Amino acid sequence: MFKLKNQGIGDSWYFVSDDTVHMFFLTKPIDLEGDGWEIGHAVSKDLIDWDYLGYALTRGPEGAWDGECLATGSVIERDDKYWMAFTAFQKGGQVQRIGMAVSDDLTTWRKLPENPVTQPEPPHYEQMSTGQRPQSHWRDPFLLDNGDAVYQFICASRNEGDVKTRGTAALTRSTDMVHWEILAPLEHDRIAEEMEVPQVYQIEGRWYLVFCTQSPLLSPDFAERFENEAPRRSNFSMVGSSALGPFHIHGTGQIVHHANDEYFYAAQLVNLREKWYLMA
Repeated sequence: MFKLKNQGIGDSWYFVSDDTVHMFFLTKPIDLEGDGWEIGHAVSKDLIDWDYLGYALTRGPEGAWDGECLATGSVIERDDKYWMAFTAFQKGGQVQRIGMAVSDDLTTWRKLPENPVTQPEPPHYEQMSTGQRPQSHWRDPFLLDNGDAVYQFICASRNEGDVKTRGTAALTRSTDMVHWEILAPLEHDRIAEEMEVPQVYQIEGRWYLVFCTQSPLLSPDFAERFENEAPRRSNFSMVGSSALGPFHIHGTGQIVHHANDEYFYAAQLVNLREKWYLMA
């Protein structure tokens, strides 16, 4: 698969253009302390052999809203341009906000001067989580174009209900990719404190909400669905009849069964030549 010498690799996301898969991924030097992730770019024809093209986006200057760390994003094509939503962290990852970048060719990207375009706000979302990890929980945007508008699905925390089930996919909407309206959360079963890397796909007439989370963040009621012990980190899905839900989980919802101590996380689906692939 894909490796970079002396570089760590984190979450990845994908865009298919003709028969070429563009992979965007988090990367930083192995010996770099702290976060410091930036966004790399590689291409492939078969999801096996990859050509590294360098950085797509790098951090801003020290003290900037995106100066500490970049994080997971998503890419779509709209209005004859390519758009990337991405996460940026400040203050040790506690402050999380969403930015946008635009490209004419998927290789050279420009951050929008309006960044950051969204951050967690009332009345629907906690500005700082009351759960186990005190963060603003506003990351991992996934872009879905429904024609009239584009939606972002964002890892967020509701500001009401049991703390152990406040994890949600926030919704924002835009018609120009610059100005985003913050909407009420996606309607789905509530099972965890955090639902990271949320994505929505339509496959054979059904809609799937795909996400990942860690066993300590599962609600006790949901964790009981596992016969032995819930996997430390894993990917899950819920099923719905529309892109905006409601979504319901069936059984454990675990996409790939693996040993509880194995690490298979932040998975994304890629549709290449009418076949679906799961990349993590």
